[in-house]
This record gives sequence, C-alpha cells and structure tokens, in this order.
Amino acid sequence: MGVQITTKNGGLALAPAWPNGLNCYSFAAKCNAPGGAGAVACVPGAVAGRAVTAGTITKVTLHQACVADGFEDVSGGVIGSDHKFRNPPACDANHYLIAVFYDTRHSFHFARQLADGSSNARQWVHKPSAAQDAHNMQGGYWLGTDISNVPWGPEFEFVSYLKAPNAGVTVNRANF
Repeated sequence: MGVQITTKNGGLALAPAWPNGLNCYSFAAKCNAPGGAGAVACVPGAVAGRAVTAGTITKVTLHQACVADGFEDVSGGVIGSDHKFRNPPACDANHYLIAVFYDTRHSFHFARQLADGSSNARQWVHKPSAAQDAHNMQGGYWLGTDISNVPWGPEFEFVSYLKAPNAGVTVNRANF
C-alpha cells in the first residue's frame, strides 16, 4: 500500500524532510517551521487565537479551528459525512486536500495528499505523532489514493475535507 521509508530513501521521501517534534497538523499544513509558543504540538486554531483544547474539542470546533487558521472548507460545511469521506472533492493542481479526523480520546488527526508535483501527487500521507516519523500502519508513509479503505481504528472519526495551496499553510504551536 505504500513505500517504506528507509535510511536510503528517507531524505527523498518527504520534501522537506519531516523531523520528529512536528505533529500531524503541521505535516498536513506542510509547515515545517510553525510559529507560536507552547507545547511541541501544533494545534488547530492557534493561528487564529482560538486553539482547540482537549476539553473543548468536538468535530465542529475542530473543523472551525482549521478554517480559522486558513484552510478552505470544501465539504460544504457538512461535518462527519461518510458519503463525503468516500467521495472526496476534486482538487486543482495548485492545491491539495486534507482529511480531518476527530479522535474520540479528545484529540485529532490529519492526513494530506502528497501534492509534490510527482506522479504520486494525489497519494495520501500522514505523520502519526510528533514523536514518530511519517509512516502508516504498513510501515510506509503512503496511505494510497482512497483513504476510506485505510483501517483507521474505532477511535478516529472523519470530520471533513479541507483544501490548502501547494505551498502549505502556516500553523502555530499551542498547549493542548
């Protein structure tokens, strides 16, 4: 399903190389130098001054925080639609899609399209946590072109799709 990242190809797997210490939100945003202060993790809504917290996060507040940070809603404001999850919107060559997931343990997760100009540009990729390299459950970082087939587990619930310019979106660190 994906290409395993090794020391031989690790420097080329993601451009720029994605260091530990940055989380799935900064990875989805393609922001490798997030601003702000606080914990290591980048938090949705921190750029807009309305960061979600473990105590306030819901599917709706998570979606709204991402849009406030500069991502464009392409789900039409419909939150948690299984139909939309299985049928992502088309994206032009200057943008890539982001899939937003609510973690029922009061957190979040994100995946994004690679959007690197290669033949794999519409492959989905993710970075599981700030402490781990970008990868998926099968040991690579590509999730394939249909993320609705990825075994996310019972704790991850789809929220919405967002769109970002290929250059990425700046995100901020905050306490979560």
